[in-house]
Amino acid sequence: MDTVLLDFNMPSLLLLAVATLVLAYMVFSLVGFGSGLLASAPLAMVMPVARVVPLLAMLDCVGSATRGFRARQAVDRSELYRLLPSMLLGQVAGVLVLAWLPLKVMAALLGVFVAVLGWRGLRYSPAAGRKEKAGWSPTALAIGLFGGLLGGLFGSGGFVYASYLERRLERDAFRATQAVLIAVSTAWRVMLCSLAGLIDGALLGTVLLLAPAAYAGMWLGHHLDLHLSREQLFALLNALLVLSGLALMLRSLG
Repeated sequence: MDTVLLDFNMPSLLLLAVATLVLAYMVFSLVGFGSGLLASAPLAMVMPVARVVPLLAMLDCVGSATRGFRARQAVDRSELYRLLPSMLLGQVAGVLVLAWLPLKVMAALLGVFVAVLGWRGLRYSPAAGRKEKAGWSPTALAIGLFGGLLGGLFGSGGFVYASYLERRLERDAFRATQAVLIAVSTAWRVMLCSLAGLIDGALLGTVLLLAPAAYAGMWLGHHLDLHLSREQLFALLNALLVLSGLALMLRSLG
């Protein structure tokens, strides 16, 4: 029985996946999301696609829980409670689909999803307009369900919550609420993946092997926080998303 899930017969792709993992957690440290979006496609080149989501969920869980605990005083609990119930339901649906979908179909869908997100991000700069009025929003249910579905299926629903919260909260409340939401999301995702049989000894061994890369990325992100503009960061992220998605689509056809 394999102790890890990585394919060591492709050293160049493995090196690319590890390097991207460092970059992904640097981005995660800077903006509070993005690790799944950036790292999922490269990791899927060197390990089974269905295992990428639970692996990233476990790596995310520790980092996001730490961020959420440190920023807990600034959390906007009303916005958090609006999103949580539908987010949890959406993740149940996403993990069920993840456990049943054929691997080649999964790889192709993941590649298309990541590439389209990157292309859209390159065309449209992050919104920075006036904040929406606080209070109940009829879109909160849809945002929670959609983000949860993408989180369970692709491990990358954080950007959906961020786009919603950024329009409604000031900077400190946005970062704190996003951190707690991602912490709960990843912990719930780990539990669902475990119940679906997607977590075993080999995956845990892979998590331990890749944890130093994730830690290195978060350390770099912490030290680069004041030296990279928001626009530069998102341009880099989206360009790499396009390249990663295209590479995974090509691999799924082989």
